[in-house]
Amino acid sequence: MGWCTQAGSVVVRMGPCGGGGGGAREVDTRGVDRVVKVVVRHGDTVDAVSVLYDRGGREEWTDLWGGPGGALAEICLRPDEHLRSVEGHCGEFEGNYVVRSLTFLSNRRAYGPYGRTEGVPFALPAAGGRILGFHARSGRHLDAIGTYVKVELQPPPHADDD
Repeated sequence: MGWCTQAGSVVVRMGPCGGGGGGAREVDTRGVDRVVKVVVRHGDTVDAVSVLYDRGGREEWTDLWGGPGGALAEICLRPDEHLRSVEGHCGEFEGNYVVRSLTFLSNRRAYGPYGRTEGVPFALPAAGGRILGFHARSGRHLDAIGTYVKVELQPPPHADDD
């Protein structure tokens, strides 16, 4: 877990959860305002994810993190909606330890599960903040996933001047 500060807030790197296979996938969260859409390819496992971000009024897609297999699901977040948690399962699939299922929880509803809810459960809650972005490991499938969580800093309490 790591962190960096942005004006009035801190961004914390959570995870990843899953296996160590595949290549590292990262997003520079500087200037990112929110997650707009998440695309998940899934079947017996989570094959891949791709994320659409709003960065200073411009929308930017990540590459497809994983392979082209499975059915396609799109999660379109409303302008007043943000992700509060990602949950799922990790386990063996075709000889590799990968993300088997994903469920995305927003401040409005749950999306998923996508994939098979088999294996070891995990949760990446935003703990009072909101998920600003993702990092992962992927090859033919989504091997691991983690989050970047933005938490607003609270000003220190002031003593009364009685």
